[in-house]
Amino acid sequence: MRKILIMLSLLVSLGLPLFAEGRVISLEDAISSAMENNTDMEVARLKLQQSLRNASDASSYIPDLSLTGTANIGASIINQSWNATGDFNVGVTMNLGTSLIGSAAVNSATRTLAQLSYASSVTDVEKGVTSTYLSLASSKRSMESAAMDLESAKRTYESMKESYDAGLSSALELNNAELALSNYEYAYNTLKDSYELAKESFRILTGIEGEFEVEDVKSVTFLDLPSSDELYAKYANSTTSIRTLNATVALREASLTSTRLNTVIPSVNLRLNYDIGGNAYHNYSNENGFRDTASATLTFTVPISSYIPGSSANNSLRSAEDDVAISKVNLKAGKDALKNSIESMVRTLGQTEVNIGILERSVEIAERSYELSKESYGAGLITASALQDAQDELSAARLKLIDAESDYIEGSYNLAYLLNTDYESLVSLYAEIGE
Repeated sequence: MRKILIMLSLLVSLGLPLFAEGRVISLEDAISSAMENNTDMEVARLKLQQSLRNASDASSYIPDLSLTGTANIGASIINQSWNATGDFNVGVTMNLGTSLIGSAAVNSATRTLAQLSYASSVTDVEKGVTSTYLSLASSKRSMESAAMDLESAKRTYESMKESYDAGLSSALELNNAELALSNYEYAYNTLKDSYELAKESFRILTGIEGEFEVEDVKSVTFLDLPSSDELYAKYANSTTSIRTLNATVALREASLTSTRLNTVIPSVNLRLNYDIGGNAYHNYSNENGFRDTASATLTFTVPISSYIPGSSANNSLRSAEDDVAISKVNLKAGKDALKNSIESMVRTLGQTEVNIGILERSVEIAERSYELSKESYGAGLITASALQDAQDELSAARLKLIDAESDYIEGSYNLAYLLNTDYESLVSLYAEIGE
């Protein structure tokens, strides 16, 4: 403990940083690194490529190609004869008609959903990085506050030790001062350990290696937000969640159209075929030679089972109709959920702003109380225990204020992510006058 106290005393007295030297990482740097190195983003990129490839329009128009080769050898031991035949076939098959229209619409909606899914993954990673970054910045502030408390407790203990050695303080007062010093040392070490563990998780999340520090927390910018209904009207249709739900409805409707085209409307199938082969005989009356045949087959199919209730085709059609209805219900539920989330966030930010004002006054009062307590203790008007209580209250008030300010900043970022905008834009539009 003595070694820690000496180091802290030197750092504070010389104005040196309390944290290991390392490059300072901005939030933008952290997000950029995560976009390049995070495994979730790598998976999201691969899934996007896969989805876009599988839903390309070319897949609907490229015909099915087939190559077939056949060889056959026969022999007669009695007649001492043999024969050999060979065939090579090239086939091209393509579906024509309205089914191509349905496939194109489904592919288009599928591509849109894949892109929105990727955008959602980007937002999730950005939000996770932002939350962890702000948590680190808040922990850094808490550690700085705890270091100040620890240094103050050290001075109190040393003063009490001198007073005890001079016979002016009791053993109980000295013991209480040492206990308080031990408690502050424990609090500081706990915060430091948590900070280092959080940095390790941050490294995994972002791929940032080596020693680093996050930027100091900027002062809180309070937002004068409009009503949740106004925010919803302004941002709802641009949010990833609502766009995804709308795209899902479009996909279900396209799938229904495609199902109708495939199960209700007649279809046309074209097959082009070219066959070439040869024959070879020994001791047979047949002549050796080659042959080839070209053919084209046009098949016109009129579906009937789709009109029969309970048939597989009819059930597929009904299921597609149900999927459309379900997607529209989900869209309505998603809009309601977005409204509730916006309302909840706006209300929470407003209450947190009120709490910050209360805590700021609490810190001011606690600081005055601590200064007055030190003067009173020096004059012999209060006990050492009362002085320690004043210091504890100041420490608690500072940490509560740090937590509340961190909650407000993170809540502002979360609201920006929810509305699919950025924090800076939100601040530029709604920062309170004077901020």
